[in-house]
Amino acid sequence: MTTLPPLLLEPLLVPKPWGGRRLGDLGRALPDGVDIGESWDLADLDAEMTPVPDPVSRIVGGAMAGRSLREVVADSAAALLGRDHAEARRFPLLVKHLDAREHLSVQVHPPAEQVARHPGIHLKTESWVVIAAEPGAGLFLGVRPGVTLDQIEAAMGTSALPGLLGWVPARVGDVHHVPAGLIHAVGAGVLVAEVQTPSDTTFRLYDWVDEYGRAPRELQVELGLEAIRSQWALNVDPPATVSNEGLLVDTDHYTISRQRAEASRTVRVEPRPVARVVLVMSGQVRIAGLDAPVGPGRLAVLPADWAGDLAAEADSSWLDIDLVAPRRVGRRA
Repeated sequence: MTTLPPLLLEPLLVPKPWGGRRLGDLGRALPDGVDIGESWDLADLDAEMTPVPDPVSRIVGGAMAGRSLREVVADSAAALLGRDHAEARRFPLLVKHLDAREHLSVQVHPPAEQVARHPGIHLKTESWVVIAAEPGAGLFLGVRPGVTLDQIEAAMGTSALPGLLGWVPARVGDVHHVPAGLIHAVGAGVLVAEVQTPSDTTFRLYDWVDEYGRAPRELQVELGLEAIRSQWALNVDPPATVSNEGLLVDTDHYTISRQRAEASRTVRVEPRPVARVVLVMSGQVRIAGLDAPVGPGRLAVLPADWAGDLAAEADSSWLDIDLVAPRRVGRRA
């Protein structure tokens, strides 16, 4: 069996009413006159899971250029994802960048027990890394101290809801884990990288229609309340902000670690039980087998059976995003 090379992927650009133009700062070629909210940098979703057209990443550069990530999984799941994922039919991660020119909708995602009761919705747990933030910008996470579930239920779908939510300042480099069942929204002026399970299921609770003059979109209040009730303790005490190096997030689906290297330092990567995604935060990282270094805001997929060197061409930092073997799924968010 031929060892797969590292994979570079073409970002998929997604217009959003709250989006802006700052993804161009990360090298995205934005279409004229369109507010782009999301760059899907690693995606392998079924078409019925999302309104995004053709939601599967394609490879750029090298001998596999033009092939879809789904095709590589179908042909070489064990080599790409690892032996424990040998039966997978799609890549089990979705990695994005989000540019919030305006507040995103207040929302919540379904936890596993809710997914089991409702065919057609999909588990979604995610983690944010703050890439850029305007002065005073922040994130809505959980509820304010002393807020009750009854207050949240009464405020659903109204302008009273945001005032009941926790507010965390957005600081570049901070990492926020957002498990399924946690009320959340990215605030205006924040650019984040987002790592998540492969789902586009979102229960929208409030959408700032009057504040921004947006066209009304459907709210999913009842399903949202079901998710919040089942995870109320999480909303009272959300996961703490993480800003250190090393292991940042550890879930049943993925782990995230932050790595740093001074210019000219080389890091050796050996074959592993699972695939790894390298998402560059700063500097330039040259990965053996790729024609050009990977810069800020771009990622490369390192197949499980791949071995090679990562060389920092300048003082650099990146995230190692590792899959988790399926046998652990179900124990934690």
